[in-house]
Amino acid sequence: MEKSPYKTESVTLFSFFWQFARLQKWKFFLIFSLSLVWALDATLWPYLLRLIIDTFTHYDANRFAAWSALKWLLLAGFSLWVLVEFCFRTRDFLQAIALPKLEADIRMRMFDHIQHHSPKYFNENFAGSLSNKISDMTTQITSIVQNVILFIPAIATCLLSILFFIQVNGLFALILGGWITVHFIICFICTKKCVDYSNIHGEARSTLVGKIVDSFTNNFAVNLFFRFRFEKERIAHFQKEEQDKNYQSKRYIAWMFTILSIVFIVGGVVLNGFMIFYWMKGGISTGEAIQIFNTSWNVTLVIWFAGEVIPQFYQSVGIANQALTVMHAPQDVLNIPQAQSLVVNKGEIIFENVSFQYGDKMLFANKDVFIRGGEKVGLVGYSGAGKSTFVNLILRFYPLAHGRILIDGQNIAHVTLDSLRKQVTLIPQDPLLFHRSLEDNIHYGRLEASQEEVREVATYAHCDEFIRKRPQGYASLVGERGTKLSGGERQRIAIARAMLTGASILILDEATSALDSVTENYIQESLERLMQNRTSLVIAHRLSTLAKMDRILVFHQGKIVEEGNHLELMSEGGHYAQMWQMQAGGFLPDTPE
Repeated sequence: MEKSPYKTESVTLFSFFWQFARLQKWKFFLIFSLSLVWALDATLWPYLLRLIIDTFTHYDANRFAAWSALKWLLLAGFSLWVLVEFCFRTRDFLQAIALPKLEADIRMRMFDHIQHHSPKYFNENFAGSLSNKISDMTTQITSIVQNVILFIPAIATCLLSILFFIQVNGLFALILGGWITVHFIICFICTKKCVDYSNIHGEARSTLVGKIVDSFTNNFAVNLFFRFRFEKERIAHFQKEEQDKNYQSKRYIAWMFTILSIVFIVGGVVLNGFMIFYWMKGGISTGEAIQIFNTSWNVTLVIWFAGEVIPQFYQSVGIANQALTVMHAPQDVLNIPQAQSLVVNKGEIIFENVSFQYGDKMLFANKDVFIRGGEKVGLVGYSGAGKSTFVNLILRFYPLAHGRILIDGQNIAHVTLDSLRKQVTLIPQDPLLFHRSLEDNIHYGRLEASQEEVREVATYAHCDEFIRKRPQGYASLVGERGTKLSGGERQRIAIARAMLTGASILILDEATSALDSVTENYIQESLERLMQNRTSLVIAHRLSTLAKMDRILVFHQGKIVEEGNHLELMSEGGHYAQMWQMQAGGFLPDTPE
């Protein structure tokens, strides 16, 4: 059984984060440690101010004598100022190094994990959604780290403030502790509802964005039927829904902070009221009164900011956990430990008792097939008969239920995927090109190929003539998914790319279907040259293209019901002969009539 190189099902958000944070653990340790200086800034400054005020008061009758005491306090204040600024700026530089690396490491790990999934996974998941999950994870992990960097010093500030107040008067510590406790209780009680409303708004926003993207994607149809007003009115419905949910979310948050403001006012009045009362009675000095006032003000700011980040923290954790689900999906087609490189001499392909099921549909059951090395084999059948699945299993795009496939006696499940894909190449019916240059797209077949080799295969595939007519030649960009090229031009680029691989086994899946008859004749000559001395599997709906095949396999409902060359199958008057008679304009219909 193949195993993923990554931990998947058991991974938690913290363990996933720690995989990357531990690579620079000393940076993060210093970042969190240096952040604690905020607590010193919020509590030591009022304490120093208290000492300075009390010194002024003590030396009021002889102010020149105060300098001997004041100079050390002022030096301590200046030193604290420098220390705080140094720690904050050092932390900022460390964050500038650590957080981009953290995001980059996470992004590349997720990309690599997702990229190694089989085509089945991508058939069942939207590429845009997968890309968004990678983006969500990187941004939300950074948000979580920054929230924790703010929250931990806030807690430290609260604890230090209570300790300083105990030293002045236990009653002030009790009032401050109660005030802080009530504040955080309200925050944690309201946070769950805030996150719920935020998630509801997020879903409405995602739906709206999806509808906008759908409309833009189908802009040609909008123009064709002149449905601009219809699209605007349709989007307006979803926009109204998003606006309502956004208002609902923000209104609840506004109410939460209104309640917190009331708690602040009550707490501030009670604390400072007792402070004034005790000062008037002579229970505390003027400096202590100033310390209490300044510390309580600093604590107010600190816990207010902390209260704001709590909902953000939980929301970020929720989004990150949702994004983490892509790492829970195990990869179904991987190299086994100690996998060997595939070595192809003859190109012989054998299916031994192969069964394959896609979802609830059994496509192959106990299939046995033997294809000789160098043989040219045509695959024919109605849509859904199993032709594409047959070649996809040879490429190991899907895992087998049981049985095995051998190439020159080597079980393809035991060879490296890299070596398999180098020896087996596919020219698909609908080629997908990267939004890169024409040369890059051809070069993709064999990255180490020279520029001369690229030009050579482009000439064989009849790409060179249309490429050279473009202003930028081989450097011309093809557009997203090759939209700047015609269907025939895309197909010729795909053929050139496959030619460049030099693979021993060639698979053609309707490789000339998008070409005009003149170009097809040129390409057919190139393909015949390409198929020489190679095992070739050719899927075609135009049955005439299979007439020169050494053998034709006729598929029907996942089974090979007939095999032989064109003349043999026609003389039998069976399934193949029936399909030949049913051709319309030279093409086989998708289903029997």
